Amino acid sequence: MRKWLITLVSLCLIVGVACGAQAAGVTLRTFTPFADTDFAAQDYMDMITAWETETGNIVEDYSGAMDDAWMQMLREMLADGQADVVVLPVGSGLTVQELVTAGELGEAAPESGVKKFDAMKEADGSLLLSPVRLYWEALYVNTDVLARYGLAVPDTFESLLAACVTLSQNGVLPIANALCEWNEIVLDCAALSGAPADVYGQQASLSGAKDVLATLAQVGAFGSDPWNMTDADAESRFLAGEAAMRFDADVLAQRVDASRLDSVVVINLPPKDGQARGEVVGTPAFGVAISRACWQDDARCEAAVSFVTRLLDETALVTPVGGKLGESIAALTANATDMTGILYDLNAETFDAWAEGVIAELMAM
Repeated sequence: MRKWLITLVSLCLIVGVACGAQAAGVTLRTFTPFADTDFAAQDYMDMITAWETETGNIVEDYSGAMDDAWMQMLREMLADGQADVVVLPVGSGLTVQELVTAGELGEAAPESGVKKFDAMKEADGSLLLSPVRLYWEALYVNTDVLARYGLAVPDTFESLLAACVTLSQNGVLPIANALCEWNEIVLDCAALSGAPADVYGQQASLSGAKDVLATLAQVGAFGSDPWNMTDADAESRFLAGEAAMRFDADVLAQRVDASRLDSVVVINLPPKDGQARGEVVGTPAFGVAISRACWQDDARCEAAVSFVTRLLDETALVTPVGGKLGESIAALTANATDMTGILYDLNAETFDAWAEGVIAELMAM
């Protein structure tokens, strides 16, 4: 719970007039993971303060680490009808008796920005949460390196190949990834590019990934010898602006130097068949829902919908960085229609053997 809430309660006890003025508003009780250790903790607190000022409502926020004690408090307050808005990962064990579904919320408040991701279905098939933050994998691009050779950020697979050829001919490493040492994210992104999203994780997408990587390797996209490169070196070359592109996950954004935040963007790897993909490679991190008890109280429900709408519009909760990199991350996640998952999770028993086979075939080219 916010430390300043205790101070607020104490002040209200002392200054009754102030408390009386605040009492006209609705009090919402919120549970989120945006606590002190989360990069968005301060931005979330600032959002609450601004929303309270604009609406006249009050937030009792119980943000914290999602440990057993936190979940127990949440369950007890849900049972008592006291919790209003929750931000949770999929699989928390809550049900439609406790939380309003994303479909119900979206239909009642289409302006709220609520989305329905199949990837966020609970074990029983219910869809309780609308995505707030995603764990994603994508292609990072040093735009200044491309611009040096008259190249734009590739938006088709053909333009990506052409960029790789130009860069390679000028002695620049097009895509900095060590294929033999660390290739999972490369394979994930290539799988979505190489096959329709509805077969991602199936054999068709695995074969499609091999075709994508073979085509890229043939034009020198990974350099002359990606087999003996360490991935630490590959990452360093990208972060230093020596290489043009790199496949990586959301955490790389936090390692980009502040001086380069306007020179880096992230994009989905363009699909090989030219058919647009709305899905983003990765998995949901957190989603938001309104409690059933809140939903049945008109005043609390109206305030909660307003709060959720504001929360879903806060890009600071999505990305820990600013500049054009932060803007591109916000666009990547905002435009996503779903998440694909990652190949290892979808093929845990066969992934290692398959990946080794693909890399061996590429090495033999």
